[in-house]
Amino acid sequence: MIGRLSGILVEKSPPQVVVDVQGVGYELDVPMSTFFNLPANGDRVVLLTHFVVREDGHFLYGFATEGERLA
Repeated sequence: MIGRLSGILVEKSPPQVVVDVQGVGYELDVPMSTFFNLPANGDRVVLLTHFVVREDGHFLYGFATEGERLA
C-alpha cells in the first residue's frame, strides 16, 4: 500500500497533481482544501495517500492532513 509520497510537485491541474518521487511521476486526485494549500510547482511536497482498487481502475488520492484522509 502507498501511505505517503514525498517529492517534487511537478504539475497542478484541479483536482489532479503530479508528484515526482525519484523519477517516478505519481498522479493523484486531491480535495480542493489540499489543492489550495499546495506549494508552487518545483517545490517539495509531502502528501498522505489513499489507494483504491476497483473494477474500473486504480485510483490514488492525496491529502495534506490525516483529518482530510479520514473524512
